Amino acid sequence: MAIAVTGGRAEFCSGKTEPSGRTGALNGQVGFIISNRRVVPAESATVYVLYSRRMEDRAAWFEGKPTFWHGNNLDTAGGQFRERFNGLLAGNKELKSLEKRVRHNPQPEDVNQMGAYYLRSVDEALTWVHSYLTKHPDRGWEMKTVTPDGRGFWSAEGLAPGGYDVVVRGKLLQYDTDWEGEVDLPPDTTISLPLTRPRFLSHE
Repeated sequence: MAIAVTGGRAEFCSGKTEPSGRTGALNGQVGFIISNRRVVPAESATVYVLYSRRMEDRAAWFEGKPTFWHGNNLDTAGGQFRERFNGLLAGNKELKSLEKRVRHNPQPEDVNQMGAYYLRSVDEALTWVHSYLTKHPDRGWEMKTVTPDGRGFWSAEGLAPGGYDVVVRGKLLQYDTDWEGEVDLPPDTTISLPLTRPRFLSHE
């Protein structure tokens, strides 16, 4: 993970009470890494940057020792996403039945079907977060959406210090897929978060 200090400032794309003061940024490339470290970029992708956790002690940052709270905070966009996503998986009887069958008699199409169930849950959880933030407009800044360029590079600036979940939905070759990353972001810092290993895949 590469870290570089920056002094820039950017605005959030939404929200009525955006964070003030010192902010940070995230960037990276999304796709699939192959030989010679070449990356096949994601297609038609959207990056969702979800604020999940607060920075515990801002004063400690001046001493070079920022600390972050790592509990599940349901009052954040990222916390809502995690809670909803896990709940959807736990309540999916078809997925549970499929997982049980795979343990005893796996079929070639099972992996694709499991990926489809997981990706549907990701989409439903993201829709849930959007609805949650619509009902809490003062927290609209907690989800920022970014479209990567043609090579899969993306950047999100003006982010409040804290922990973030980064979820990407898009396509890779003939597969519907997603990527996920997690990072703690101090103020006045840019962190590069490469997303080059897809999490779930489903052949279209």
